[in-house]
Amino acid sequence: MPRALLSVWNWLERNLIGLLAIAALALATYQMIARYLMPSLSTAWTGEVVIYLIVWAVFVAASLLVHEDAHIRADLVLRLLPAKSQRPIEIFNIVVALVFCLVLAYFGVLAALDSWQMDERSITALRFPMWVYYAALPAGFALMALRYIRRLFLYLLRYDAQTMSVHSGRES
Repeated sequence: MPRALLSVWNWLERNLIGLLAIAALALATYQMIARYLMPSLSTAWTGEVVIYLIVWAVFVAASLLVHEDAHIRADLVLRLLPAKSQRPIEIFNIVVALVFCLVLAYFGVLAALDSWQMDERSITALRFPMWVYYAALPAGFALMALRYIRRLFLYLLRYDAQTMSVHSGRES
């Protein structure tokens, strides 16, 4: 993947996460101020929207964490191995993570489609379509799967033990 495209992807994810977090914070702050200082301006739906924004931000952030190799993982045994011996284990880990992401993305799509077809809506006054909420799962896991595919190609085609082992940090 060209570095320029990767930079744009990273920039888009970071900024989307930031915008979602700022929107959630602004709505939560508004709701808190309105509830205690101006009860007539308080709305019943802001808490629900804050949750939706945070859920979307978390699933998008999961993709960025894959890129930065920042997901929590058990690598005690891997750290004991020499850098060159880590490659096949890392490839196996990537394949397992990729399959996991693809399975969850698939079932997330099914859940979102079911919700859309049934016109499922939240029970609050907002009556928000639930498929938008459910779509965060397949979107996040699809983004993670794309990151794992990229990482798999790096480990298969451009592996460098000096820069890609657990001793060195993240891949480029």
